[in-house]
This record gives sequence, structure tokens and C-alpha cells, in this order.
Amino acid sequence: MCVIIYCKMLGFFKKTIQIFLMLVAFFAVDNIVLAQESVSDSLASINLNIFPYNPRAGDSVVFTLSSDSLDLDTSKILWYVDGMLKKDIATKNLTVKTKNNGQITTVRVVVETSDGIIKEATREISPAGVDLIIEPMSYTMPFYQGKPLLIGLGVVKIIAIPDVMIDGVKKSSKDLTFKWTRGGTVLGSSSGKGQSSVVINSTIPVRDINVGVQILDDSGNILASNSKIIVVNDPTVLFFEDSPLYGILYNKNITGNYYLGTREELKIVAKPFSFNFSKDVSNESSYAWYVNGNYVAPNGKANELIMRQTSTNLKGTASISLDLKNINKINQYANGSFNVEFGQ
Repeated sequence: MCVIIYCKMLGFFKKTIQIFLMLVAFFAVDNIVLAQESVSDSLASINLNIFPYNPRAGDSVVFTLSSDSLDLDTSKILWYVDGMLKKDIATKNLTVKTKNNGQITTVRVVVETSDGIIKEATREISPAGVDLIIEPMSYTMPFYQGKPLLIGLGVVKIIAIPDVMIDGVKKSSKDLTFKWTRGGTVLGSSSGKGQSSVVINSTIPVRDINVGVQILDDSGNILASNSKIIVVNDPTVLFFEDSPLYGILYNKNITGNYYLGTREELKIVAKPFSFNFSKDVSNESSYAWYVNGNYVAPNGKANELIMRQTSTNLKGTASISLDLKNINKINQYANGSFNVEFGQ
């Protein structure tokens, strides 16, 4: 009798243990599934990229949404610009026009997947700008209101004028870091805090110069950038009449045919344009005058030629030409010519 009771009790305990193990296994599997869902939710992420990366004021900036773990094509996408919902926009791209320099635009995107996962991302854009002023360091004649040109083996100075605001305060050049590049190569010695200008030499072989600058904050973040292609030109020589009454007539250079008529004398002054001269006549400049193909020595300064006609009864044309070169830089050369018609 005791044996029978013992066996029944043993069977009851076995069934109870089996039921307990089944319950433990069920809750374990359920917890694993919940844990996997929790891990999947936590690992899911979205990325919000912008182009251009450093926009200027008034630029159109494209925000692009992407994700490596979520199916965005089947998700609900909501865009907010400065807290305002952009209606009728459910795509992965949004275009926003930037405000004035220093004014922040906040873009937030909220994604809800078909599985109920909700993710969001926020980006702020504060446009900044930098202008580049190109100043070739070469000779121009007095009263010239334009800008000289960069020539082969010439020198050019580039000045960066930043328009950057941080926390509502416009920053000066001395508080910003400038990173200069030439053809993609960083100009380390010309870069640094407060280095708002750079001087560049044109080289041989002669080619256009691609110069760029990035403005950085103290953390190395790019605040603004710009680049310019500086075209390398050929130097020229210009001719002007030196009037005994008015002086050099810079308002009109002599080209083509000049009518002298019965006047007894004409004084011509040649001026270099965009040569690397500190002044028109120097130890670096070489002037060679020719009249009808024959070399003539100048009557005064090297860049001056005086023509006189001894008889006004004669009539004809004289061909005047000049070779001008920089004796220290062989590629800086120019030739100019014109004709003088004299007589009645």
C-alpha cells in the first residue's frame, strides 16, 4: 500500500516538474523575443544629411534622409522646419532655403515604421559666407581705376573677407582660423588663426591657379568656404600722347593709325600693363623702339619716343613698334605697334 502511494506521488511530482519546465521555457522564449525587439529598436537609426555642407545665405539646401536598418519607403515621414509641419511632404528629401547669415534654420524629421518604431533626427543650418578679393601685384598706369591682371611668374594676393556670425555675434578675421589651399594642396605656412590673406606666385609651366579657403571655428568645424580660379594672362604695353599743354593723355591710348598732320612734334610715352615692375622704368625693364623696322634710341627716358618732322610738305606713314620685356623673367614680354600719318 505504501509503495503504491509513493509511486503515485512520484508521478505527480514528475508531471508538476514537466509543467514548470514548460512554463519556464515559454517565458524564456517570450523574453528573448522581447529582448530582440528591444535591441532591434535601439539599434535602428536614421541619418539626415545636407547639401551643400556649408551653405551661404539664400542657398537652397537639400536634406536627405537615409537609414541602414529601417525601410523608409513604407514608413510615415514628417518634416518640421522651425517647428512648423511641412504638409504634403512625405518623401526622403526636403529642400529649404537658408536665411541671412547667422540666422539659424532648424529642420526635424520624424519617421514611424510599419512596425511602430519611431525615430527622429534634427539638423541646424546657420549660413555663413566668405568673399575672396584678388589683387595681382603688378604695375598699372596712373589714374587706372581697374584691376591689373595676373601674368606668368607674377604675384597675386588673395584676401578673405568672412561674413560669419556665432551666437548672434559677427566674428572678425582675427578670431577665425583660415585654411588655404592651392590646387587642393593645403598651404600650411599661410594657414592659421587670423591668416585672412595669402600671397601666391605664378609658376612655370604657366597655368591658371585654383585657390580655396575654409574658415574654421576653434573646434575645427567648417563655417564657410569659397574658391576662385585665377586666370593667368599675358602682359601688354600701351601708348599715350604726352601733350605739352595737358601732359600725358591717359584717357585714350594710341592704337591703329595716329594722324599727326602738320604738327612738328609728337611725344609718345609707353606704359607697361600688368608687368611685375614697381615703376614703369626700372632696372628690370627693357625698352626697344623701332621706326619702320629700324632700331632707334629713345630721346629721353627709356619709355619715351619723340618724333619730329622737319618739313610739313612731305606726306607719309611711319610704323612705330616697341618690344618691352622683364629682363629677370623671360616670359614677361609684350610687343605693341601703331602708325603715325604725317604731312598734309
